[in-house]
Amino acid sequence: MAFLNGSVSYARFRVHGGGPKRLDEHLLEKLREHRIGSDKIMHSDLEESGWIGGRHLLDIDFDLEKNVLLDCLHFGLRIDAHKPPPDLVRAYEQQEFDILLKEASGNGRLKMSRIKKEAREAAKGRIESELKEGRYRKQRQFPVFLDTQRDILFVSATSPSVHERLMPLFKSTFGKRIEPITSGSLANSWAEHHNQTRKLENLDPADFIPHPENGLEAAYWTSHDPTARDWLGNEFLLWLWYTLEEETDTLEMEDNSDAAVVIVKQLALECPWAETGKETITCEGPTRLPEARRAIQSGKLPRKAGMILSRHGQQYEFTMQAETFNISGAALPKIEKEDDGASTNGDPAESARVRHEERLEQIRHMTESIDMLYGAFLKRRLRDDWNKSRDTIREWLRAGAGENRTTEATATTQETVGV
Repeated sequence: MAFLNGSVSYARFRVHGGGPKRLDEHLLEKLREHRIGSDKIMHSDLEESGWIGGRHLLDIDFDLEKNVLLDCLHFGLRIDAHKPPPDLVRAYEQQEFDILLKEASGNGRLKMSRIKKEAREAAKGRIESELKEGRYRKQRQFPVFLDTQRDILFVSATSPSVHERLMPLFKSTFGKRIEPITSGSLANSWAEHHNQTRKLENLDPADFIPHPENGLEAAYWTSHDPTARDWLGNEFLLWLWYTLEEETDTLEMEDNSDAAVVIVKQLALECPWAETGKETITCEGPTRLPEARRAIQSGKLPRKAGMILSRHGQQYEFTMQAETFNISGAALPKIEKEDDGASTNGDPAESARVRHEERLEQIRHMTESIDMLYGAFLKRRLRDDWNKSRDTIREWLRAGAGENRTTEATATTQETVGV
């Protein structure tokens, strides 16, 4: 129940063609048909996947009262891995080999290759028998909620291996394809909404620090699909760093609200040309340290950053991955119990439901705020005078940190720097 309690981590997926709008028993029946254990076919990697009710690991029941919150469908993904310990497999093979070798020793001629093959097959049979008994099972759950208002699926897992199980299961269940939301896909959506698609298509990576030999080129981690433009996420974090340090810590959003931002606790940087390695800086104010400035001056780009974001009187603290926009360790504002007590007449179950709905609203508001902050960058990035902004950031990078600022940051911050 990671979305309903504690810190929040998630990746987002867009539902192609729009998700289901009627949150009724017919929709829940689809979840029941694909709940964990309904698929009797074991995958080649000995994993099974299916839906669960969302309350806990063994909850396989679905009902409207529990699974429908606001206009969202809240449930869970469970992945069961059936993997015996490798040492045990080798031990079984050795035992079977010893038995077969002893039986064949009286025949005079030993075909070692045949004995080894038969030993492996016998050990495999023992393992398969034990797997059917439920041994060596590792169960993992990942809360999921579908925002039917925005056709966005949230899953509390950022691992690609989990996403590989999620995507085909979702399509089998609902008949809809989902694709990960990344900095590039968010830029495409923003540009389409603002009639800026042609400008976005013509964008090249901003050469804040050009490669000394190869000139302008995209970061190696996005080169597999240059049209995805996920490198815009790295540019966004660098632009935000510059803006917070040199211009303002409060930015105006598209809806005329203000968002106050601070980069805190963690900053991960990496060379886009895979030449000077990676650097992770952990402290209360990582961008104030000279190590951080030297890293970007050498050409490294930010790939992950911790932030505190405040908007509409709500404050969120989280870590964001630049290319994927995955969020981890997000701390949401505490919901005071007295806020929902009057409206629920002291009913514990109804009070819990009110808190859960408020949590989902907070997650949606935090996500909206992050996307609007990114939109402020895209608005600047797609302006005709962007080259002036790029040149200003170049000069900022060349200038380096002032001596007074470096001394102050070093004296007041306890830091841990890992390379």
